Amino acid sequence: MTRLPAPVWFRGLIAVLALTGTSFVSADTAPPPSSPRPGGEQAAPAPPTVVPIPVPEIAERAAGVMALLRQSEARFADDPRLQEVENRLPEASGWIRPRLIGTTQVLVSSPSPSALATLTDSWVLMRSTLVAWNQALARLALELERELSQLEALRATWSASRADVSVSPAVPEPVLDRIDATLAAIVVARDRIQYQRAHVLLVQDRVGKEIAQCDDVLGNIARARDELTGPMFIRDSVPIWHSETDAFVLSDLGQKLRRALAGHLELAKQYLAGHIARVPLQVALFGITLALLARARARARARAAQEPGEPRVAEVFNAPISAALVLTLLATVWIYPHPPHPVLTILSVLSLAPVLLMARHLAPPGLLPAVYALASFFLVDRIRDLCAEIAWLEQRVFLVEMIFGIAFLALALRSERLMMAASGQPASGSRRVLAWILWGDMVILAGGVSAGALGYMRLARLLGTLVLTSSYAALVLWAAVRIGDGLWAYMLRARPAAKLLVVQRHRELLQRRVGQALRWLAVGTWVYFILEGLGLTGAIESAVETALDARYARGAISLSLGDLVAFGLTVGAAFLLSSVVRFALRAEIYPRTRLAQGQSYALSTLLHYAMVLGGFLFAVSALGVDLTRVTILAGALGVGIGIGLQNVVANFVAGVLLLLEQRIHVGDSIETGDLQGEVREIGFRASTVRTWSGAEVIVPNSRLTSERVTNWTLSDPRYRVDLDVTVTHTADTAQVVDLLRKTAETDPRVLAEPRPIVICTGFRDGGLNFELRAWTMRFEEADIVRSELAVAVNTALGAARIDLVLPR
Repeated sequence: MTRLPAPVWFRGLIAVLALTGTSFVSADTAPPPSSPRPGGEQAAPAPPTVVPIPVPEIAERAAGVMALLRQSEARFADDPRLQEVENRLPEASGWIRPRLIGTTQVLVSSPSPSALATLTDSWVLMRSTLVAWNQALARLALELERELSQLEALRATWSASRADVSVSPAVPEPVLDRIDATLAAIVVARDRIQYQRAHVLLVQDRVGKEIAQCDDVLGNIARARDELTGPMFIRDSVPIWHSETDAFVLSDLGQKLRRALAGHLELAKQYLAGHIARVPLQVALFGITLALLARARARARARAAQEPGEPRVAEVFNAPISAALVLTLLATVWIYPHPPHPVLTILSVLSLAPVLLMARHLAPPGLLPAVYALASFFLVDRIRDLCAEIAWLEQRVFLVEMIFGIAFLALALRSERLMMAASGQPASGSRRVLAWILWGDMVILAGGVSAGALGYMRLARLLGTLVLTSSYAALVLWAAVRIGDGLWAYMLRARPAAKLLVVQRHRELLQRRVGQALRWLAVGTWVYFILEGLGLTGAIESAVETALDARYARGAISLSLGDLVAFGLTVGAAFLLSSVVRFALRAEIYPRTRLAQGQSYALSTLLHYAMVLGGFLFAVSALGVDLTRVTILAGALGVGIGIGLQNVVANFVAGVLLLLEQRIHVGDSIETGDLQGEVREIGFRASTVRTWSGAEVIVPNSRLTSERVTNWTLSDPRYRVDLDVTVTHTADTAQVVDLLRKTAETDPRVLAEPRPIVICTGFRDGGLNFELRAWTMRFEEADIVRSELAVAVNTALGAARIDLVLPR
């Protein structure tokens, strides 16, 4: 297509724009440094210099600009982020308007904590959606702003180019047309981006107003929640015998219940719709858990008749579907971030059936009625949660629930199956503790009924929640612990764990320790649920934060309680990690290697030193101390340590040298000075040597490195036993040599290799002296072997009628 030449008036307009638009920033230039004014005042930065485009590059640069403009139009035309917000914003506004009135009505009617929690969850979920839209619009507006800056820089450059070529008569007409067309396209694109940015900012303002409304409502709910945490002994509802409001409440009771149920379901649906991508993860977790449990049940049943402990393990897998459902539903709080109260209610109701099925297989028969009754109370309590927005109805459902709870506890206390031991005698121990717990629960529920009937619903909810929440949490956590204990026991008996030496040798220990950890975890979770039900978690967290932030400052020293706690936990974690690693090495790694006992001990000790030192350095960092200052301080204290603690440092260094050089190991038989014995331990400062008489002597490590030490078992544990025998000179020497050698060979403690030898050492005490040399495997057995050989030689010489010459 042939481009028509631009009219003269259009070229003049472009020239005027070029002359007036040179103050815009060019993307290719940087502002020059400003020069200081007299008197110290800083001059304003000079406008950037726009460099015109050389005439030979105009055609190429114009094509590039057109391509950029097309890309910009394609990128920002009908942006899906803006379209989504514009399409869904009326729906959000329609959700907010009616709920403003409903929330206000609930707040003025003394709502329960569960009702406030549901309201908070619904408004927080809507606010998070609006905030996400606002953030998306903010990113889009920022992108448009950057695009405008680029377009302004392009316009300034092309305007300067137009002004530059307008004074040059040698520029061809098509070049001027190309410049004019490019400038016109840039102006059109700039106007389009400006309009779109203004539209985005307008929509963002509408979203901001909706967020402000959500913040106002959440502030009102927070104030109502703060009022609930006030004094307990203030009447916040009418007594049960006042009926002046019954007719007004009953008139629209069905409509309020339907609205409350619809609100709960809508909130759950809205939350799950926003996290639909996590649903396959939970489904996959259920499938994997079910497959593992089904396989474990088959193998556990096959082993049930082989080991006495297997039936206890196998009973956990009798209901694999229920166990998989319990574990999958418990994992919901980790899969979904901050699930709202209705979602948790739905999940708890769904988990009730599998928990009851698990209880049928795992709970004692005498406790099954209590489990079923607790499940019934659980369902009634969920109905009470649904009625929480209607104070009149919630009060009556609560009282009925508490009365039935008291009746059940009374029946449980009179139950012979519960209060009698298996032998038919009155129960003692744990059953009596259970009876006292039931009495305490019944007293608390009775107090809740009295408080609720008098109109003190805040106190009544607190007392009822204390009993019910603890019971529900205990039931679910008990089932989870039994499942986890069974799974861990099965894993220890299945491959590849069963092939590990640490499992083969310490399976009961591992099973007991993990079981204890699961129980402590369950207890901690149970306490958390109780505090959460009582509404005390926020107060406790704030109190703990205040205590941890308590700081001691004196001069350059500034420490807080939180820093000290972090220091202690880090050092404790280092010691715990060191203990676990050394246990794994001793139980699994060392038996599979050919390391000597002393070498394994040295490696474990050095690893312990390294881990403790690393933990100490991390702890110092957690304490907020600069390690460079610690290094300087350590250098400054080095002189003092070298003078005052030189013996301690010398012994510590000597201990490290002993471990590194490995000339002395734990278990070696050593002799130094008048001390003989077996090395039992090489510590930080001193080593422990157990003498042959049974005494344990503490020897400084520096003595073992600076003095002469005889190690009888360093490279070879064998020890030679020498026995001197003097016979008369008339004895047959060949017979004596043969008799002594055979006597030594018959001793079971004497090694066959090297063989015992007999040497004639000459004449002594009027007779002929022989020396019997025999080898034994252990140094500490030398005296025993020498004694046995002496007795055997004396007997053999007497039987051969060879006389001994006694020393004079």
